[in-house]
Amino acid sequence: MSEFRISVQDNLPDLVRNLDLLPRQVEVATQRALLKTAHNVREDERAEMRRVFDNPTPWTLNALTVRPARNLGGVFVEVKDGYWFRAERYLELQTTGGMDRRLKGFERALQAVGVLPRGWKAVPGQAAKLDAFGNHAVGEIRQILSWFNAAEMVAGSTQNMTAATRERRRRGTKKRRGFEYFVAHPGSRVGRGAWRDGRAQNLDPGIYRKTHFGFGSSIQPVVFFVKRTGYDPRFDFFGVAQRTVARAFPGHMRAALSQALSGRR
Repeated sequence: MSEFRISVQDNLPDLVRNLDLLPRQVEVATQRALLKTAHNVREDERAEMRRVFDNPTPWTLNALTVRPARNLGGVFVEVKDGYWFRAERYLELQTTGGMDRRLKGFERALQAVGVLPRGWKAVPGQAAKLDAFGNHAVGEIRQILSWFNAAEMVAGSTQNMTAATRERRRRGTKKRRGFEYFVAHPGSRVGRGAWRDGRAQNLDPGIYRKTHFGFGSSIQPVVFFVKRTGYDPRFDFFGVAQRTVARAFPGHMRAALSQALSGRR
């Protein structure tokens, strides 16, 4: 069960003591008001995500769900089942701040073949292709994994390149420039931009794309290796929830009690 959640609960004895309602009617009215309030919380959290995140993905916006708390007289707003491993950790870092995250699947694959050093993470470089949400494009990630014989480390994928395919990519065609990927490992020392025996020297640690044109070539970083990834707190998850509950619950409760009283008359 997710621990990254808020619960909407209340105790109403003073409010209902003098009302001509049965306990069960009060319970139903309260649960109805709590449920409507929880849906308000989820929508306000989504609005806050759109405000503080740069073009959040549908996956992020849809991470939260509303779940009645059986036998607890409340309602939970929490990360959906199946989302907790990624979404909860990601949202927690955005809420509390932090200096690290779990390895992503492609990072584990690159580590397994010795491309990404242990203790390092991979982030998009200046020349990385990004998708509409600002994330490293899946197509380029797959191409990188395939180039370094790491694609088979990803479930269901057997797209590693053969030596012949890599050579064709290097040569290119009349209409398409040749290219290749290489790794700059931490601690390189020879002159910046030099390339020796397939390894970059004195470049920032990462994966580079070398594009061939005419009698020359260019080198651009598509992935940087970093020791730690940091997040400043941006997403006021609990503050948004508290403000929404304070604003929305009284009105929903009055309406639910009024409905219950109307049913008694």
